[in-house]
Amino acid sequence: MAWPSVRLTRRLWRPPAEANMTRDLTIEGITARPGERVRGQISVLELADGSTVQLPLVLINGTTPGPRLYIGAGIHGDEVTGIALVNRALAGIDPQTLSGSVVCCPVQQPLALVADHRLPISQYLKSPLDQAPTDAWTCFPGDTDGNIAQVMAATLFKLIRQCDAGIDVHTPTRGGRYVPIAILPHMNLGEAAQKAERMAHLLGTGWIMRGDRGMYVSDGILCVEATKAGVPCLTFEIAEGGRLEEDQVAIGAQCVTNLLIGLGMIEGNPVPPPQSHVMREFIGLRANRGGLLVAEAPLGAAVKAGDVLCRILNVYGDEVETVTAPQDALLVRSTTLGSVSKGERVATLGLL
Repeated sequence: MAWPSVRLTRRLWRPPAEANMTRDLTIEGITARPGERVRGQISVLELADGSTVQLPLVLINGTTPGPRLYIGAGIHGDEVTGIALVNRALAGIDPQTLSGSVVCCPVQQPLALVADHRLPISQYLKSPLDQAPTDAWTCFPGDTDGNIAQVMAATLFKLIRQCDAGIDVHTPTRGGRYVPIAILPHMNLGEAAQKAERMAHLLGTGWIMRGDRGMYVSDGILCVEATKAGVPCLTFEIAEGGRLEEDQVAIGAQCVTNLLIGLGMIEGNPVPPPQSHVMREFIGLRANRGGLLVAEAPLGAAVKAGDVLCRILNVYGDEVETVTAPQDALLVRSTTLGSVSKGERVATLGLL
């Protein structure tokens, strides 16, 4: 697919009549004047020792009218590459030349980051039943009177609802690696979903999932609920959980910069991918045997039905399973663990 020539501009958000004026940007009591970059924190929860959980916030307010873009990362505590790449992208924005504004929460679940785990595991272990559901990412639009995950989601959703569009940055959990991929909400969500699709092309990852089944299009997911609420939003997955990799930070930051350029918020030339693949479905492949995992196909490869993706060896070195592609597809997520048990995921394919 060719790099899109159309630019998604603020006109698609039908700004109010007064949008020809620039004004202060105030979010949860934090104010950035036109041409300013401001950092602040929002108090969300009180813990047992009386300390508070603070959500970090970065506001960048431009000097000319434009869309307000929400950028979130780190809703899972092992997604450190996402945190780093959004900060890299923000560092390249000059508020004096920005059109519109950016509202960024680089760590959307601080308790999980402190735990260095996908979830705020200490709270879950303390009270498993009371803390279910535990993943704020699945709890949108949230509940201000709910448990920790639901309160966190409600706080984030309030930020998102004040914006014109959003991007939610992720990495897979430890032991998995994604190609840089934009994952869309369900296309039955109307005009906002169509805008999210155009944003995915502007992001320039080279990989777009436009599916209608699976967890990424489920009710409760951040980008799904934001899009339902009229704020076009997509999920951006890249790299591997629990690792901070400079090359992946650079790739991800360039993608976010591409989006800002495409939205007409900053000047510059986007860096297009060599090719864009638009896929319709994920297929997760799981081990039928336990043992050592040996990868064969490289991440991002176009595989044919019957191609070997990986092999599983038992502790004696015997090959006990050969995992092959069930049909022609793209290898979009690979497992980087050295060993697996029966039932664990070994690869994810994307169907064109």
